[in-house]
Order: sequence, then C-alpha cells, then structure tokens
Amino acid sequence: MKKIISLFLSLVFALIIFSGCKYKGYSGANPDLFTVAINSVLWTNGYSWGADFVCDSTVEVIDKDSYGRTIFAYREKYYKGGDITFSALIICQYSNEKEVFYYEDTNYIIKKEVTLSNNVGIFSQEEIEHLKQINDWNKEIDYNKCIKKEITKNKPKIPYKEEINNQIIKHFNLINGEYDIFMDYLTSDLSNSKYIIYGNIRKHGGEDIIFIGLAEKDNDIKLNIMIPSNVYDYKDEFINFKQANNWW
Repeated sequence: MKKIISLFLSLVFALIIFSGCKYKGYSGANPDLFTVAINSVLWTNGYSWGADFVCDSTVEVIDKDSYGRTIFAYREKYYKGGDITFSALIICQYSNEKEVFYYEDTNYIIKKEVTLSNNVGIFSQEEIEHLKQINDWNKEIDYNKCIKKEITKNKPKIPYKEEINNQIIKHFNLINGEYDIFMDYLTSDLSNSKYIIYGNIRKHGGEDIIFIGLAEKDNDIKLNIMIPSNVYDYKDEFINFKQANNWW
C-alpha cells in the first residue's frame, strides 16, 4: 500500500510539472517566517499540496516575545515524489522588511505528521519551552549568533544542478530509465561558497533513497552525500555531517 501511495504521489507531481501549472510563490502574510522555514528545515518543497494542485505552505504564529522573536508552526503535505509529511516548530529571532535572522540548527524541531491536520498539539509543552530556551526567548537578541537571509517567497534553484545530478547518478549507480530524482536547495553557508541540497530518488520497483548533499564549487563541483538514518530525527547527524565538511 505504501508503494502504491508513493507511486500515486509521484504521478500527480509529474502531471503538475508537465501540465505547466507553476506555483508562483508563497502568497501568505508571513514571508519572513516562510523564509526561515525553507532555509532551516529539510524535506520542504516551499509549497504544499491541494487535491490536485500546489498551494501555500501553512504558517501559523504561536507566540511572540518582547524582543521580536516569533515561534511558529510550519507544515507542508508530502515532499516531492514521496510520502514524507511533517510539522515543524520554528523560531525566528527577528525580521525587518528585507531580512530574517535566526539561530542555525537550534531553531527548529520536527515531528512526523500522522493526521495530516494542522495541529500544533503534536508538540509537548516541554518541547516548546525547550526550543524557546535554546533560542534565548525573552532575552536581548544576540545578532552575533544569528544567520541572516534575504526574505523570499520561493525556494532558490540549485546551482550547477546538472553537474550535481550526474554525480548523484554515479554515486548511487543509477540505471537510466529506472529512477526519478527530485532535489531541492536548502541554504548556503556564511561565505556563500557552499550550499546544502536534499532529495528523494524514486527507484522504479525499489525503495526510495532519501539523501542530503553538501556542495562546494571550486574548479569543479565537490559533492558529499549523507543518508539520514531517520528522516524525522536527523538533526544530530546533520550537524555532524556539516562539521565534517567544514560548513562553519
């Protein structure tokens, strides 16, 4: 049954792409929070799914502190070509008309979404309070700890996507005609010399491969790949992967 559902989602996604029905970007009231989410959390499309169309992600403000921080819930339905669906609880330190500020790696928690409902209740009060604490809730904002990003309404395109695609095919020994690759951009490092991608490889008649890649452009594209052991509980592995590849 799981394979049938995944195949159906892949077909729906392909039909939307080939039909020319293009999503024009987040149109909700919180583009600053949307920007924090798509730069922080893996397996985001930058949009969600309706019955047979793409639509805005759900962004729900939960609380604000006296210094301008916002804790919010972010949710999409289904990552491309697969059945990954989760709710995220995220903190934005501050935003203005052009930029957002947040603490990288410590600003979010995610949980598998079971009911496909916009329900913040899947997060316990203890989890919410812990997230607030490690993000300095109700303390003066320390901009030296913050990552800064320009506000956007769309996921950025992957630089050098064709070269990266070829490396992924080689790395996983993919056979032509027996797979579909879905990839997205997450974020760049402080120098914009490295960036993170992630994706889902649909192997026809086989198991999906969920992967994370850290790319660096020198003379050629250098790509390091990791396979998370748990697509919902990956944070420690992800931090270690970035450290091992000199992200900071």
